[in-house]
Amino acid sequence: MVENKESSRTMVMIGTLAVALVAGVIILFALFNRPGQSTTTNNDNGPAVIEGEPFTGIEAVEPPRKLQDFTLIGHTGEPVSLSDFSGKMVLMLFGYTHCPDVCPLTLLEFKQIKTALGDRAEDVAFVFISVDGERDTPDAMADYVARFDPAIVGMTGDEATLTRIGTDYDLYFAKRADASGSTENYLVDHNSNTYLINAQGELVALYVYGTEATVIAEDIAGRLEA
Repeated sequence: MVENKESSRTMVMIGTLAVALVAGVIILFALFNRPGQSTTTNNDNGPAVIEGEPFTGIEAVEPPRKLQDFTLIGHTGEPVSLSDFSGKMVLMLFGYTHCPDVCPLTLLEFKQIKTALGDRAEDVAFVFISVDGERDTPDAMADYVARFDPAIVGMTGDEATLTRIGTDYDLYFAKRADASGSTENYLVDHNSNTYLINAQGELVALYVYGTEATVIAEDIAGRLEA
């Protein structure tokens, strides 16, 4: 009799635990799968954002942010200023020529965006600014951008200038040793966003790394038509 009671008590406890476990799973499922919401994480390790609409990869800057003018050395060896592009939209990426992934993939997208824009691409300047002035000389930049599209303007400068202008873009960049610990063949951590500047020199949008080229091209075309 005692064995039967103990067995019954054990079965009741197991059943109770099973019910609690199922209830917990249902609650968690409900919390993380609310209708009409999605969770996205930006590519600069920012916080997850729950939004009512699927995230397209476009972050509008409202109101547009007026940018300070600056001058760096272009890949031709001549000074180039942001104001030189006045009257055009500017699609801008910060990176460096030794970048293993983000920069080459984004510059390939620049080519795709230019193609998708067709004749309207004449109203857009495609700019690549190095955050590694130590290695990225004008000659190195010229060789690098030519691999993707000769229309891309490469620019390079000293760290002090980049730090000054970087406040407008929340720019972050920092050297770190490579996997072998080498400080000679270093890597540079940096923002992965692409920036869109309007014809008046104002920052109007950020495109998160990985946003489809067609999506970016459509957004730029719409702004050109507005």
